[in-house]
Amino acid sequence: MGSSYISNHIHVVFSTKERVRSISEKIQPKLWAYMAGIAENHGMHAVKIGGIDDHVHLLINLGGELGITKAVQVIKSNSSRWMNEHPGPRFEWQEG
Repeated sequence: MGSSYISNHIHVVFSTKERVRSISEKIQPKLWAYMAGIAENHGMHAVKIGGIDDHVHLLINLGGELGITKAVQVIKSNSSRWMNEHPGPRFEWQEG
């Protein structure tokens, strides 16, 4: 029986709720690294993650386990939880 290789790269952009500038330059490298770890833990590969204080860009290879909707949901929910474990105002990503 043969094997399959799946390579599905997507560029995802999402912002903080109401575009609040809540991702400080100090926390950005840690957040991007955390998001990459979330991706790896769920069978994806983060090619590049970056952004500014009110939004993030992700170039990820989805792999074969999750669809786009579920992949983004997993990254957003886990990274939001992580951000709320740090001092500062309540953190939320935009819906959708």
